[in-house]
Amino acid sequence: MKTTFTVVLASVFSNAAFGQIGINTPTPIASLDIVAKRTDGSTAEGVLPPRLSGEEIKAGDSQYTESHAGTIIYASAPVRISSSKTANITAAGLYYYDGKMWQRMLPGDPRKLNPQSAGDIKNSMQPSDHNGWYLLNGRSVSSLPSSAQTSAAGLGFTTRLPDASDRILKTRNGAELLGSQGGNNNMTITRSNLPDINLIGVVSGTAESAGAHIHTSDEGGFLLGGTNVGNNGSGHYQGNSDSSSWGGVGMMGSTAISGAHIHSLSGIATIPTGGVGATMDNRSAYLVVNTFIYLGE
Repeated sequence: MKTTFTVVLASVFSNAAFGQIGINTPTPIASLDIVAKRTDGSTAEGVLPPRLSGEEIKAGDSQYTESHAGTIIYASAPVRISSSKTANITAAGLYYYDGKMWQRMLPGDPRKLNPQSAGDIKNSMQPSDHNGWYLLNGRSVSSLPSSAQTSAAGLGFTTRLPDASDRILKTRNGAELLGSQGGNNNMTITRSNLPDINLIGVVSGTAESAGAHIHTSDEGGFLLGGTNVGNNGSGHYQGNSDSSSWGGVGMMGSTAISGAHIHSLSGIATIPTGGVGATMDNRSAYLVVNTFIYLGE
């Protein structure tokens, strides 16, 4: 350890006059030029940045200002409860400080340090705007910072941001406008929504037997025909059972007993459904989150 430190110091002091620092080289070609000590694989080469856990990085939040932009640290573990500067430290890896917060140095294209693009959408448990992400709550575009207004206008939102409150996201189909809204959380079934079937109720049966009975004259008499006595209409009504009624033709006062009998019954009846037309909740089981759109910082 002492030998390595001596070599580094010797390199630093020997090149200080030239304004460049070389490690393992007497002729640095950049402000800091690190040359591999060995190339045969017998030693581990490379640059090892400071290694801190996410919690340790968060503990130093107050020490990092805009002048520290470009600082690189390896986070050995994610932060458990993030601060505004450490919200992106969600996994072990290399992070750089952009002057406001720590950003992940993603694997793959090293130039793509910020993977977000204006118009990207995400769901989050974050309660409000953060790091260029703006809550989709239908607010006026004029209430946003100027840079965010420019991004929103470029996406076609010149008056208001879309309102994602109580809505799910739907992929665009055909000529639909991005940011347009539709659908309902509640629905009511109407007759046209019912299956194509006929609901017909057929009623059949018999009336209860009334037993042996007669029909009296006050229920309606019968005119006796077949005679010509007073059949010129000059007679007058004197009573249902009076033989001189209707010109002496007479009336029968009641029918004979016909014995016990029943009457058949048939027809079509209205079948009540018992419904009240109440609306139904049209949503599946859900988890409540906030929806954000990225408009840049």
